Amino acid sequence: MKEIDDRLQEHYHSLQLDKNVLNTITASGARTTNRLPKRPLLKSPVIHYAAAAMVLLAITLGTHRVGVSSERALRTVNEAAMNHSVKLQFEFEADNINDINSQMSELKFQMALPSDLDEKLNVLGARYCTINGELAAHIKFLNLETNRTVSLFMTQSAKSVQTINTTTDNVNGVAVKLWNESGLFYAMAH
Repeated sequence: MKEIDDRLQEHYHSLQLDKNVLNTITASGARTTNRLPKRPLLKSPVIHYAAAAMVLLAITLGTHRVGVSSERALRTVNEAAMNHSVKLQFEFEADNINDINSQMSELKFQMALPSDLDEKLNVLGARYCTINGELAAHIKFLNLETNRTVSLFMTQSAKSVQTINTTTDNVNGVAVKLWNESGLFYAMAH
């Protein structure tokens, strides 16, 4: 994340105002009010340049925010797909979410299954992991219809993940969905 921010800052610091525009602004400020023609404030070129600079700044900041959010979502999708694909041992084995919740004492939130979780999923076990730098629970399920595993990752909905919009993507054959619900952030991979 720091590398992306550094690259964006370096890019925007390298942008400069056109020298002709800068000279016009500087020259208009150097004149005395006695020499300036009387015209309405909104017709002043300085106001137009200032307004254009404000619009450019707003667009730049908006683009930066969207770019950071989409890069964060892409990183999170890739992280969820990778965590789903690795065959790590469960730290906690149980057949229901309440037992897992009571065993995972390091979590600073109460686990809750998302509202649209398929009822044909059986809990296999869980382990700790991270999602977007936040401590998370990785719960594996077995889909009884397809006999395939499904991973559900959940963490508290911290600032780093609150900005991620609901996203669905596919990474190397692993379908991943990201979303926020009821104060928790979820990633599901299958």
